[in-house]
Amino acid sequence: MVCAVIQELKMIMKNMPVLLSLTLLVGSAGLADARVKLAAMPERARVVVSLTHPNATLLEEERLVTLQKGVNQVDFSWNGVSIDPNSIQLRRLGKDGKVVVLNTSYPPKENALLWEISSDTAHEERFRVSYLLAGLTREIVYKAIAAPDEKTLTLRNYLRLLNKSGEDLSKARFSIGYGEPQNKTLAHEEVLEMLSEKVESLPIRKVLSWDAAVQPWDPEYQKATVGLPLTYVFTNSVEARLGTHTLLPGKARLFIATKDSGDGEGVAFTGEDWLRLTPVDREVRLLLGQSRDVKVTQRQIKNDRTHIRRSNSNQDVVWDTDEIVRIEIENFKKEPVDLVIVEHVPGCWKMIENSHSANFRRKDAFTFEYELKLPAESRGDKKTVITYNLNRLNVQSDQEPRAY
Repeated sequence: MVCAVIQELKMIMKNMPVLLSLTLLVGSAGLADARVKLAAMPERARVVVSLTHPNATLLEEERLVTLQKGVNQVDFSWNGVSIDPNSIQLRRLGKDGKVVVLNTSYPPKENALLWEISSDTAHEERFRVSYLLAGLTREIVYKAIAAPDEKTLTLRNYLRLLNKSGEDLSKARFSIGYGEPQNKTLAHEEVLEMLSEKVESLPIRKVLSWDAAVQPWDPEYQKATVGLPLTYVFTNSVEARLGTHTLLPGKARLFIATKDSGDGEGVAFTGEDWLRLTPVDREVRLLLGQSRDVKVTQRQIKNDRTHIRRSNSNQDVVWDTDEIVRIEIENFKKEPVDLVIVEHVPGCWKMIENSHSANFRRKDAFTFEYELKLPAESRGDKKTVITYNLNRLNVQSDQEPRAY
């Protein structure tokens, strides 16, 4: 009789590759006989899927189990589902009677475990089973629509899920750590995309950038016209209608709203970029493309050796430098332009003179920036000129100055 039941069970499992069951086994029946009884499988009362961690999905399910007085055996088994067996935890949620989990055992060569639960009364108990589920991948997709004047934008944050875990998640509550949790059904091998957050009227700036380590210093010697990266810049802060959580990395598609001839408003695609992981109060930069409306020419007009230390043969061995750099900037647009100049100075250095100290900002120990507002059509005699004089200091590690 048992063999016939086992054969029937194998046929059912062959036609059902996904099986996640919680079975109550009561009394002193033998384990071999009891494990083929699937009639007492309680349905899920609640399912919560936490997607906070990018590489691990935490699934919590609540089940109502009818306990008998004495020792109950609760069998949790799965087939075709990618579960980390070491992560499975059982927690009691009810308060009626005295319920104790006595032990946990893992049957050999099976995707299952067995809890022995003692109850002083016969009653229905709510348990929460939590485990890490593999195969449920997520990605973040952003859609940014700038207003026609490009002063503000609407930022939509989408959560895209691909379920290859082997498990059907029916009426599950999905949470990514921010925004309102959403109740959705996600079947095995299904792709689901849902809006997790929408922020309107987010203030932005259009900023050009010139990096001394990336762009050519003298564009006159280039065979093609040199373009400067043009970006939308906004801050992940409360003042900018954000700042409640870290912005997760994801692909961002950029659009601009355009009034069409109809009654509504259309959008035009302007570019695509990768939004990097951005903590609260940090800047976000989304690349729009290249602009050729601004020309930057940088030249080093002085590079003298100072404090020279020589060898016994009178050869220069170690020295400091006294450097002067001149930056000429021309704006060909008929409107003002925001420009960021980025300079890199490795090692120990100190600034001696700076023509635009009000626009100067030290980014880190080896990088400083100029944040400029270029006047409209400021070219030729009206061009913006920056000069700075710095000393590079050749010092040993135990002789580094306390301030630069």
